[in-house]
Amino acid sequence: MFERWRTFDLTGETFGETAGAIGETLKAMGVSEPEAETGRQLLEHIFSLQLSLRPDVHVRVKVRKRFGDISLRMETQGNEYNPLQVLTEWNEDDPDYQRTIVLKSKKEQLSYTHRNGMNIVTIKVHEAGNKQIRYTLTAMVAGILVGAILKGMISPETVEMVNKTVIGSIRTMFLNSLNMMIAPVVFFSILSGLTSISNASDIGRIGGKLVSAYMCTTVIATFFSIVIGLTMFHGSVPQMGTVTAGSGGVSISLLDMIVNIVPENLIQPILNRDMLQIIFVSLVFGVTMSMLGEKAQLLKDFSETANTFCLRVITLLAQFIPLIAFLSMMSLMFTVGTDSLLLLSRILVGQFIGSLAMVGVYSVVILLMGKISPVPFLKKIGGFVPIAISMGSSNAAMPFTMNFCTEKMGVSPRLSSFSIPLGATVNMDGGCFYFSIQAILLAKMYGVEMTPAFLWALFITVVALSVGAPGVPGGSFVCLTSIIVSFGLPVEAAAIVLGIDPLTSMFRTTINTIGDIAVTTALSRNEKLMDEAVYMDTASHA
Repeated sequence: MFERWRTFDLTGETFGETAGAIGETLKAMGVSEPEAETGRQLLEHIFSLQLSLRPDVHVRVKVRKRFGDISLRMETQGNEYNPLQVLTEWNEDDPDYQRTIVLKSKKEQLSYTHRNGMNIVTIKVHEAGNKQIRYTLTAMVAGILVGAILKGMISPETVEMVNKTVIGSIRTMFLNSLNMMIAPVVFFSILSGLTSISNASDIGRIGGKLVSAYMCTTVIATFFSIVIGLTMFHGSVPQMGTVTAGSGGVSISLLDMIVNIVPENLIQPILNRDMLQIIFVSLVFGVTMSMLGEKAQLLKDFSETANTFCLRVITLLAQFIPLIAFLSMMSLMFTVGTDSLLLLSRILVGQFIGSLAMVGVYSVVILLMGKISPVPFLKKIGGFVPIAISMGSSNAAMPFTMNFCTEKMGVSPRLSSFSIPLGATVNMDGGCFYFSIQAILLAKMYGVEMTPAFLWALFITVVALSVGAPGVPGGSFVCLTSIIVSFGLPVEAAAIVLGIDPLTSMFRTTINTIGDIAVTTALSRNEKLMDEAVYMDTASHA
């Protein structure tokens, strides 16, 4: 049932008994003890304000549950008067100052409106944590249905026009709005995270553990990806041509990648959106500010405020995720035909198997590194998947990943604001499966033998690219093109798998972000930066 409620009549004489009954109703609806107590206190404070304004006031209270959100709706007949108005007028000289302080601290849970001769005060008692997920999933299903129906009803020319002009334009605007915030979010989140860790040796220790954990999962993912690729395409595949793989054609320079981490100026990393350079600058600034101590307090306060501001902007943009998910699924139905999906389904199956395997690896990481049960992680992580799927970009999903770590996994913002941006840059486990499985398919289609030399070169290439690949839509496809060219395959070979790139992108982003969450969660427990009560609470995700 989408909405249900119970109604109570509240007067001065019956307040105690009625408030108790309301509290019991809230608990019966699934509200936690602290939330129910807070709701009862707010109800009492607001009712007291109404009594002071109108001694004969009669309030009807509705306890409402709608889509998982639970609220108290206080209704009174009469001319317009807002009992919450006093929150902006009272001061320390008022007799009810303490009560007003309580209401001010919970002001975001309160709202007032006057409609149809009714004064209505709403108290938000409980907000469903998975509301955005439900909206996104519903939008994805609707997008698939609408896309399939429209594709069968309108001409191919109209489909292409709608896809490029309408859907493409809106998705581009949304992704551009996220991309414009990526650089400041990464810079200020790392900066605020580092400045909250006062000891420079702690920064080095935590950073070393992070990079080590990320590299371990990357090596494991690369090994699994090659095994899965060889298994999925064991035997014959359709032949597109014949080439001879070069024995040393891997055009990856680790030295150049390391040297280019240091930018020539402070503007270049932002203009180029080079995450490694942005992380380097934020690390240098953060460590320096920590070393300066109180002398840099003004800078620390500014970075904390800027970080809060950037994340609030991202929160506003996140309201459009269901719309983008709807349009993305429509576009997918327009561009990926059933025949193409059947032909290349083994790639998708391989990436799906790899994703499940890596979730198992991440569980082991939490168990061994974090020394805590991975069961809450496994129960909660499914709620994050729709967001990762709709983003199609590790960088674009970064703010939501940090928020998930803090609110659902109990990770301290001090760690998540440092770990997640680093992971979104150097931890591309999903890219490992994307690179290896498709490179093996294309190589076999052009007659390349799966020799130990070829597989070893592929292993080194995939590990290197998974660290340096850009976490933006389309970035991994560019890297895949560089891989196949380095092994002597024609660049046009990549067009064979281009049709399912939107689908493979979903797998890539999902496993990348889940890996970031897992390592961050394990390290937070290892470093005693975890609220274990939040992590173990598996009821809030339902």
